[in-house]
Amino acid sequence: MSSYATLLKRPLALGILLVFAGTFAACDSFVSNVDQPKDAAGDEQFNDPAEAEYLITGIRAQWADSHSGVTDLADGLSDEFRFGINSNATFPTFEQIDAGIIRDDNNSVTTALADLQEYRYLADDLLRRLEESNGFDPDAPAASASEAEIRYAANVHGANARYYLATYFGHPDDPRRGGATIDTSAFIPSPELYQRAENKYANALEQAEAMGDELLQRRVQSVRARNALYAGTHDFEATGGLQGTEALQDAAEYAREGLQKGESWDVAYDLNTANDYHNQAGAGRLQLAVQDGNKAQLAGGVSESYRVADESTGELVARSHVETVANNPQELNRIPLTIINSGGATTYGFGALPRNLQDLKPSSASDRFESVLNDFDPTDVGPRGSASPDTLSAFSDPSADPAEYVTIAEWGQGKWEERTDMPFISWQELFLIRAELELRGYDAGSETALELVNVVRGSYGLSDLSSVDLERIAVERDRTLFATGSRLPDQRRMKAVEWHLKDQVNGQKTAQWLQLTQDETGPNPNL
Repeated sequence: MSSYATLLKRPLALGILLVFAGTFAACDSFVSNVDQPKDAAGDEQFNDPAEAEYLITGIRAQWADSHSGVTDLADGLSDEFRFGINSNATFPTFEQIDAGIIRDDNNSVTTALADLQEYRYLADDLLRRLEESNGFDPDAPAASASEAEIRYAANVHGANARYYLATYFGHPDDPRRGGATIDTSAFIPSPELYQRAENKYANALEQAEAMGDELLQRRVQSVRARNALYAGTHDFEATGGLQGTEALQDAAEYAREGLQKGESWDVAYDLNTANDYHNQAGAGRLQLAVQDGNKAQLAGGVSESYRVADESTGELVARSHVETVANNPQELNRIPLTIINSGGATTYGFGALPRNLQDLKPSSASDRFESVLNDFDPTDVGPRGSASPDTLSAFSDPSADPAEYVTIAEWGQGKWEERTDMPFISWQELFLIRAELELRGYDAGSETALELVNVVRGSYGLSDLSSVDLERIAVERDRTLFATGSRLPDQRRMKAVEWHLKDQVNGQKTAQWLQLTQDETGPNPNL
């Protein structure tokens, strides 16, 4: 049995585990072969109905730990982020993820998967406590949550966990096949995991309806729509589960009842649960830098995993957000970046860019960002230093000595700080889901695809489009959902988005899913 399940089935301090969920860094792990603390609470204590709210709070904390831990690695496997050259980026595990050649002992994937499986276990265990004859009674006077609240939490978080497993993880021996295991099960393909998530979302919706909470209902319907959209648009083998036309019909039905403008469902971060985008793809520790399309730096230079540039246009397959904001600085509203300088810290404060960036108006979309910086007239923008493909030069305060300048080691995401809450799903994403479904021929509401896209663009101060197709939807999703783990599934499921890695390197397939690691597969006799 996996280590997380073994730990939780022992009479160790489950309460202590829940309190400290999310406080450990990626390189840490639980040590289970220690004496039980004398003051530790046994597992049976948590059958007390007074502990229901406490258990739900622990599940939410573990959700936060799991969400950013999985999605930032997905951004690294996609070409949204890449392994950085910053001297502060020392983990070769991220280099493997960027190259798509992932060892079965990759510690970053191991930790993210363990956190996610722990999240799933806690949600499932809460439902077990409610349903077992010796479990807690939600009707007891001491109960801290109603039966509907308990069932909602257990089902919705159990569904979320299965959605993550279906979307981000894959077979240990076939990195092009999505799916995972649950406890010591045989391998479960992604369509079956999406179906299991759908079943639990349906149960959660029933509880939200019983509570009369319409916002909870809209949240559930929104994530059901995304779950079904992903299931219906991936090119899965016909193995059963949720997929194909039936899934897309379901997605449209759920999307019509989803989030309204201004609404979202956020994952909360606090002192105990830091946002991993800060510590792994930002100012805290830049293991994954925002993609700038620099061919010399792709995959960290350790392999030939990335496709070569198109010989006719010179453009790389890897899509660069840095180039996007240089071409249209207004895109910074939905693609916020931060300078990470040679000392590994942000410059001008978190989320800040060179102060001249708003004046950048390159002549065409094919201009490389570093070329724009190199070619700029210093009399127009203030003091500057030299630049090269590996070390870009930013501009210091115009009032500073002309000899002073800031050296950029990397571009980091400027969207999520250490304790920044991030949407599990936002109304903007739901509107883009509806727009995509409309273009695929499914009725997802009263607005047209173009109207939905322009409402989303307007929320970032961007001008309206005059037309939209699936290729443009891919662009709008890519920019609107920057640093949320969305580019990876979009690269696999949308024909308009070309996959960025070569099929094989030295006879080894490159990964399109984060493969199950040996800590998950080793103790499993069924895999």
